[in-house]
Amino acid sequence: MLFSVFASSMFQTDGETAPDHAATLDVTAARDSAYMPPEAMLPSVDGDSIAGLQALPVTVIEDDLVIGRNETFYEAMRLRGAGHTDIMSLVKVCKPYRNLSKVRRGLTFQVAVGEEGRVHRLRFDLEDAESYIAFQRKPEGGYVVHELTYPVEHRVCAVAGTVDNSVYESLKGLDAPPALATKMNDILGWEVDFRRDVRKGDSYRIIYEEIHRDGEFVRTGPIMAVEYTNKGVTHRGFRFEIEDNRPAYFDGTGHSLEKQLKRAPLEYSRISSSYTHRRFHPVHKRYMPHWGVDYAAPVGTPVVAAGDGVVAEARYNKNNGRYVKIKHNNQSYETYYLHFSRYAKGIRKGVKVSQGQVIGYVGASGVATGPHLDYRVKKDGKWVNPRRLKLPASAPVPDDRVAQFNNQVALYSYCLSAQPLSCEPHQVVATLPLQAPFEDALACTDTVPMLLSVRMAP
Repeated sequence: MLFSVFASSMFQTDGETAPDHAATLDVTAARDSAYMPPEAMLPSVDGDSIAGLQALPVTVIEDDLVIGRNETFYEAMRLRGAGHTDIMSLVKVCKPYRNLSKVRRGLTFQVAVGEEGRVHRLRFDLEDAESYIAFQRKPEGGYVVHELTYPVEHRVCAVAGTVDNSVYESLKGLDAPPALATKMNDILGWEVDFRRDVRKGDSYRIIYEEIHRDGEFVRTGPIMAVEYTNKGVTHRGFRFEIEDNRPAYFDGTGHSLEKQLKRAPLEYSRISSSYTHRRFHPVHKRYMPHWGVDYAAPVGTPVVAAGDGVVAEARYNKNNGRYVKIKHNNQSYETYYLHFSRYAKGIRKGVKVSQGQVIGYVGASGVATGPHLDYRVKKDGKWVNPRRLKLPASAPVPDDRVAQFNNQVALYSYCLSAQPLSCEPHQVVATLPLQAPFEDALACTDTVPMLLSVRMAP
């Protein structure tokens, strides 16, 4: 089976800086009907649009309601024709997401008011520019809540650079998402101490996702593959989905780069608040300890169990909102997951969970200013920093998935090696992932576009 791979001059590997920062990797191949390709690198679009909600009556128009100066939500809705009962019902049902009794000037809602003051729908954006809440009127009265995300595009991108002072500063200098520094630490932090071991001249290459909405960058998605060379030693990490589509990170031989408790039990946009003994609380407006790490992410983002264990609590309180507490098989450790929008199916007290199993979804319930996960860890009854845990490694790639893992590593290894020593973020697209192992790889020419022929081993 023969693969033809075309790449632009961006993929020269002689160390020269590429002349531009837009590149496409176009991979075509004869398709084996028995072959299930590994994780694709095509741009993809997902998200729930307003069209998925129940249609409004034809006589009802939905439009913007903007809070005016010194105006209350109640006053603005009454001026729009909304009835007292519906307004008060909305204030009550909305409380886990926003306190409508305290609204600021310029805050915008989308409102649909019909005959006799019936409010058929109320919508508003959350703080992350990707999530929004819709309250839809039920035929019998009252409202059902829909937690939604706007349609977004997932683009697979690459960036590469060298370190002068820090990885963070290097990424900023390339106009790359600084969040990649933290995500790289999540993956390779057990192999490289990014606080002490980083040296001038270290280099990195990263294949990662960017999330775009209406053509504009919204946030950084997961790292798919990463390479970091520290003091002459190269470390690599690869994202791979194991059983039940649970993503995890492994080195090139399939050994886990994760520990028995995850540092970050979700795909997050950024760390919005760190573990600290003294933080100015954005809601309570005073300095308080913050015993967890806040991972900002769109509403509805799946949150997984950080390790194997038993659900000790799955309930609601006014501060934590909907939260889960897990006692782990290593009895010294307990983990807490706060501010869920909802629990995953079957998650309740007494249920056994395994590392990577979805237990709930990001929300803003309880005391929260926007959608995020507050992730906390206790060791022997005392709070500890989740990002500084020292534990044994998790299990390697399962035997029955090794072949698929090797296929995926082959694709990402090629894409990593193809990047020059320094390049700004650019999109990488593969129409069909490569298979492995390879018998040979022959660079036929250095012209543009470059042709690389790869022959499959029998």
